[in-house]
Formats: sequence, C-alpha cells, structure tokens
Amino acid sequence: MDALFRKTSIISLQLTVFTLAAIAFILYMPEMGRVHTESMLFVAFATVLTLFAGLRAGLFTSLAILFCFGSLYFWNLFFRPQDDTLLFDEATLFYYGISLIGLVILSGLLHERIKALHTLNRDLQEQVKQLVAIDTETGFDNRGRFNLELQLELDRTKRHSEAFTVFLYKIDYLKEFKKLYGQREYERFLLYFSERLYQSTRTTDKKFRLDTEEFALILPDASDEHMMILTDRFRRMLGDYETESGKLVTFTHHIAHYTVTEDIAVDTPDEILTLIGNELKSYAL
Repeated sequence: MDALFRKTSIISLQLTVFTLAAIAFILYMPEMGRVHTESMLFVAFATVLTLFAGLRAGLFTSLAILFCFGSLYFWNLFFRPQDDTLLFDEATLFYYGISLIGLVILSGLLHERIKALHTLNRDLQEQVKQLVAIDTETGFDNRGRFNLELQLELDRTKRHSEAFTVFLYKIDYLKEFKKLYGQREYERFLLYFSERLYQSTRTTDKKFRLDTEEFALILPDASDEHMMILTDRFRRMLGDYETESGKLVTFTHHIAHYTVTEDIAVDTPDEILTLIGNELKSYAL
C-alpha cells in the first residue's frame, strides 16, 4: 500500500508539472505564421499519442513533425523568400522543437508511471485474491486454498505413510440455473447445497469450490474402501431441489475421486487433478 501511495503521489506531481508546461507552451509559444494553428494541433496530437502509446511513439511522431516544419522552412527560404507571412525564423523553429520534445518527454514519463501503477495495482489485487481463501457464496475454501491444502496432504502422506482421498463433485448446468431462475434463487440453492454437503461429510473433511459448477473435497484417512459408501451418500445428498416458488428442479451431477497413498508417484496437485480427470472412475448420478 505504501508503494501504491508513493507511485500515486509521483503521478500527481508529474501531472502537475505536465499541466504547467502545457499552459506555458500555450501562453508563450512563438508565432508560427500561417501554420500556427496546425503547429499547436500537432503538439496536442503528439502529447496525447505519447500518453496512450508511450515515449517511443511520441518521439518518432515529434521527429516527423519537426521534419515537416523544417522542410517547410527551407522550402520558404529558398523558393518563396518574399512570402513573410508563411515564413518563421530559425529561433522560432528551435523553440517550437524544444517545446514539442519537452512536452512529449513529460507525457512519456507520465505514461510510464501510469503503466507502472496499473501493474502494481494488478499485482496487489492478485495478492489480495490469493489471501482471500473463502468463496463468499458457499463458505468453502477457493481453488488457491485447495492447491495449497492438497500439496500439504501430499507432503504429509510421504512423511507419515497415510492415505487421503480427493473427491471432485460437479453440478451440471448450474450456470444455466442461475440465468433461468435469477441471482436470489441461485444463492438460495448454493446455501441449500452447502448445508447438505456439510451434513454428508465429517468436520475434518476439507471442502472447496473450484469454479462455478465444480467442488472438491479432501478426505483425510479415507481409503478406496470408503468410496462406495461416500458415493451412495452423495447420490442421495442433493435430490430434487424445490425452488422458492415451489417448483422442483432435478440436478445431474458427476463425481470423480482418487486415493493417494505413499506408493503413488505424484508430487503436485495438478498431477492428481489430471489423474482424476483422465484415469479414474467417474460416476454420473
């Protein structure tokens, strides 16, 4: 947060300097003859472009603008020396060029600071997202916490030769249910589901929500022998759901599980999820 405050303060300072420089340019810009308005518009274009595209784009644009005005100066100098209304002198062109490049550099620095602030803000949001381990709709832990707990269970199994089981539970068409019945009914169903899941599991079983439709359980000290009992329990867990208006909705769901023992050659949560998805038995309930 301190870094964010410092960067914001620096951006405010640079924005103030840039604004004062732009005002000074407008007030004290030397007269550029018949192309004075065009010269001002070119400066505005170059600075705005730099703010959005960065310093490199602004400098290339500035060089192109100065090349055009320089060519105009020499064309007037050699071919129309009698036309004083269009001709501007070397000093005017020099001051214009310095002002243009100065404003572009200030714009480029402001662009870089804003870009850095955006990156920092995104990183801070990601850190907060990782720290917030609870899914607010169900009260279960989120995917980040699932990966952490799964890795801890893997390490514990290797140290103490204890088995555990990972259970995946997917509710089909939950997104479509939300669209059809609305947010209120969707939240009511999630509360109903989470209560039933708590009733169907032990207090030591860890519960997670991986995404909108997919949930996970880590069951310590649960072996393959317990899976038929758990599967039958989950089959009866949801049943027909009655909406607030009294309509019955039947959800289909799928289960996959995998038991990890000390003999299993897996080291990461991703490996276990891959095994569950590709190699293990799935139950369509």
